[in-house]
Amino acid sequence: MSGEKTVNPGITRRGFMKGAAALGALGITAGGIATATSGLAPTNAQAESEEHVAYTYHQSHCGNMCALACTVRDGRLVCIEPNSAMAERRYKTMCLKGVSEVQHIYSDKRIQTPLKRVGERGAGEFEAVSWEEALDDIVAQIKDIQQSFGKDSVLVTTCAECDVPFLATILEARTCANNNGIDIGTGNGLDPATGMGWGFAMSAQEPRDWVNSRLVLNVGNNFCESSLANARVMFDAKDAGAHVVTVDPHFSTTACKSDEWIPIEVGTDAALFLGMTTHILDNNLGDQEFMAKHTSLPFLIDTKTGMLVRSEEGIVDEAAKAEAEAAGTEYMPFYPFLVIDEDGQKKPYTEAANPQLTVEGAFDGQQLVSVYSKLCESQKAYPTSWAAEVTGISQERIEALAEEYAAGPSSLCVGWGGSDKLSNADITGHAAAVLVAVTGNIGKPGAGVGVYVGAQYAGYAAGFGEWAIPEKYGLMPGPADLQMRELRQTDIVHAIVAVGDLLAQKVGNMKLTEEWTKTIDLIVTADVYFTEGAKWADYVLPLTSRFEYDAEVGNVKNGYNHICLQEKVLDPLFEAKTDLWFQRELAKRLGYEDALPETADERVAAIMAGCTENVTLEQLKENQGVWPITGIENPRLVATDYAFYTESGNMEVYYQNLVDFNQALPQWEENIEAYPGNPEREKYPLQLTNTRTRFRIHNQFNDSAWLAQYYTPTVHVNPVDLEAQGIKTGDTVCLFNDRGEIKVAVAANEAIRPGSARLYEAATADYTVAGNMQDLTNDTPIERGAALMMGPVAPFSDTIVGIEKA
Repeated sequence: MSGEKTVNPGITRRGFMKGAAALGALGITAGGIATATSGLAPTNAQAESEEHVAYTYHQSHCGNMCALACTVRDGRLVCIEPNSAMAERRYKTMCLKGVSEVQHIYSDKRIQTPLKRVGERGAGEFEAVSWEEALDDIVAQIKDIQQSFGKDSVLVTTCAECDVPFLATILEARTCANNNGIDIGTGNGLDPATGMGWGFAMSAQEPRDWVNSRLVLNVGNNFCESSLANARVMFDAKDAGAHVVTVDPHFSTTACKSDEWIPIEVGTDAALFLGMTTHILDNNLGDQEFMAKHTSLPFLIDTKTGMLVRSEEGIVDEAAKAEAEAAGTEYMPFYPFLVIDEDGQKKPYTEAANPQLTVEGAFDGQQLVSVYSKLCESQKAYPTSWAAEVTGISQERIEALAEEYAAGPSSLCVGWGGSDKLSNADITGHAAAVLVAVTGNIGKPGAGVGVYVGAQYAGYAAGFGEWAIPEKYGLMPGPADLQMRELRQTDIVHAIVAVGDLLAQKVGNMKLTEEWTKTIDLIVTADVYFTEGAKWADYVLPLTSRFEYDAEVGNVKNGYNHICLQEKVLDPLFEAKTDLWFQRELAKRLGYEDALPETADERVAAIMAGCTENVTLEQLKENQGVWPITGIENPRLVATDYAFYTESGNMEVYYQNLVDFNQALPQWEENIEAYPGNPEREKYPLQLTNTRTRFRIHNQFNDSAWLAQYYTPTVHVNPVDLEAQGIKTGDTVCLFNDRGEIKVAVAANEAIRPGSARLYEAATADYTVAGNMQDLTNDTPIERGAALMMGPVAPFSDTIVGIEKA
């Protein structure tokens, strides 16, 4: 197909002409959509305009999920505003991303018709085909592949913004494990201690609770940037008297709005927490009662094996036993951990009157030590003088911060997009858990730990029902045991059905991914916009945006302490189809026509049938598609009864599964690549940080022309690092390392720490001068990765690069 010329977004001229008649009916020109003045169809200038308002919710990925009121005039979206029916003014929000949807959904990057690859994979050459032709061929190929290589040879990848809960099940396909290492770095270390957070550190109280904090300590997050619509809660906290401190290598948006910014060496957050813990222990500043009664610190360790010691007599939960017997499964009693009580005797912690924290010696011929005593010994390696040297923060400031944190109540706010994307992120999370445990800064007003991003993740949520696929089909999704970077090292996968751009968004060292895609027999991308991963697809299918539907109601979700309804704002644009339609059409061709709800109404009815709030679908519609969840008058708190979701019910900070890695208690460890003493930094002197921005949600909104007026991919570097090479703001530079290179505009920025470079995530090849940010990013797994709660982290920011003028 070397003679084919392409028409954006990647359709060949021959293919474009083939589909022109269908597109022309919608008023679409070769350049994309009709202009704003012409609309999507001719209208009579003398006729009265038809106008109505519909209600939906926006992106859930940012953690806010704003409820929107959308004005439609003559079939075109013309205005988006906050939904006035939200319970309080604080919830009536939206940001520039929401505003931009008036233009964005009509972007020339929309996939307008099904496309079939006609050139080499990755060349971006496609022709338009019908939905029927595309789906018939896709299903036929999937059947052949699964017949030859097994059901799990098909991989389904999705994202938070799509609505395809049935896709992997009806295809009986494998999915990826553990979010491919994204957003789980800190949670890997924090969440085993509390049993909350699902591995994503989502164990925090609602950020509205900061008004009850004396100290709000932000470490590894940029709240005012990633939680833009909810950022006012930080200012509420300041007005209430909280001391807001941000620890960040760079002078971030949140840092500049805080009471204090503490610069820190990249990748040393764990060292800060370790130093603070040592100071608290050495000066008896901890909460002795909390440690003794609500943590694993009194639990006994067998010094020979490193394992915790348990009672030989199990505790039987009769209700759980009966439930297991009814289900035909084996029931195992719980064997409680042992402690030394105030009488000096070993006892199950459940029976001890006053568990002792400091224990070391021989008991019944067994050498034992308490977790607390083990911790005190371990912490001797991490005095505040050491922490100061590693972090670049003065010893005096570390000690003062430790004292302020211990006095409490304090909120420790970790995040996504910062230190969680470094190789030692799990140690950071584990060290944070220990700091919380020794001070008791959890489970009470003003005291919590975790990701406080947005209002959705940490707020109130209703329970819902779901559509159940009939058991007669026996349909089950395949395994989810490997991350994408692990799968690309195997020959397991022969077909990929991708809803969203996981291929380019969630896997580092992208050159390896490109090579891997050449070995795949079938790749299907189904999405709203033509993204980087779509370039590798054999078929590209157009799905509807959040604002389009083929029924009056599309879905119901939790968001921003409310139940939120997705009403139809617009009919589907172009030849786009809804996520439910796409899944139903696949199910039909696979012989499961009645496995899925026939209409969106049926699915929404199933969701609402299990709703735990006293509200009906009709009431939701009457209240502009929103309903406040019970209890939102006060901030949501967690673990207020100190009952943690761990095996013991206590906060468990000793990780037996990491004994072989010397990380049962957190031990300092440098990153794999981005550390000051790495000799490779002579060639690659800059640590490249992969951070988030108010202009994007991951890889979304790159194609929003309104937002592009204010931001296009630009690497920000401290002037000190540019002057030596004669580079200035506005130049194009080449960033490079052993994995690849990209070309991008550069800006000198004193807010960036010397020795670092900041480039907002999802700088893909259509928006840089050349290349994709993921061509550079580190994908090396740490040795203990498989033993961690959510598997190895994707260490995107554990990356070093060189820079030169292009």
